Amino acid sequence: MPVYAVLLIIAAVLIGLVLVIGLIFSGLIIHSRRQSIIKTPADYGMAYEDVEFTSIDGITLSGWFIPADSSGKVIIITHPFPFNRHGFIAKNQGFPPLAWTDVDLLTTAQALHNAGHSILMFDFRNHGQSGKALTGVGLEEYKDVLGAVAYLKERPTLNNPRIGFVSFCMGANSTIIALSKGGELVKDIAFLVAIQPISANVFVRSYLKAVYTPLSLFLMPLVDWLVQLRGGYSLKAMSPLEYASDVAVPSLFVQAREDRWTELHDIESIYDAVQGPKEFWWIEGKMMRFDAYNYVGQHPERVLQFIETKI
Repeated sequence: MPVYAVLLIIAAVLIGLVLVIGLIFSGLIIHSRRQSIIKTPADYGMAYEDVEFTSIDGITLSGWFIPADSSGKVIIITHPFPFNRHGFIAKNQGFPPLAWTDVDLLTTAQALHNAGHSILMFDFRNHGQSGKALTGVGLEEYKDVLGAVAYLKERPTLNNPRIGFVSFCMGANSTIIALSKGGELVKDIAFLVAIQPISANVFVRSYLKAVYTPLSLFLMPLVDWLVQLRGGYSLKAMSPLEYASDVAVPSLFVQAREDRWTELHDIESIYDAVQGPKEFWWIEGKMMRFDAYNYVGQHPERVLQFIETKI
């Protein structure tokens, strides 16, 4: 076989491999990857109710309502991508693996519940047990956040509830956008705790560099193009930044300073744009992104202190 033919075959194989990788990553972005829910609030001694409600565009969402004695104070916990309401399990997560750290959001729920707050936890679209739809890393999921607010305001057991948010990553993006676009529905929201919100282009770039070496950055334009070709938003568009200036509620931003899967200027820009009263909690020490999610639940004092006078 001539040398040029061998080179052509090698080139075709490499191009095919790159395209397959691009299709895998773009598919993960627009459809996520569902994880099983392996724990419930009962595992932490909390009575709860399985609930269903709809997003404002009609997607069926599944969740838990965890009542407290002072049930007029309700905190909505919104989860990251590609978690579910319980959290993230590294085992059997599929290929390619995203991370190797289990995350349990129920520890955060328990701390908030012990402080006297009712809790609503739910699965975003394309996550957990909720319905199918396009994933937008906040640009679509804000409709789920608004559906959750509407559900609480219409719930018969609640009378004019005071609602606040503890929101992680994509959940924080979604809540910021919901506060911008929600109008009358969100005018009386009490507060936002935004834990590591992030722009999708910043995350993908940082993640590829940290996990697959800087050589993998050549994949970004391909993944971005395939996401849009398959009906999604551009990576740059999937960001809460342009909506943050509409956030007027008291806000606490949280970020692990040594998180290698972001660029700190990104969250600083989002924080700077917020117009309402705001505080920043830098989590110090050697801690990766998923470790910080667990840290908030294991060391909730800073969050509880912020919430105490807000709801």
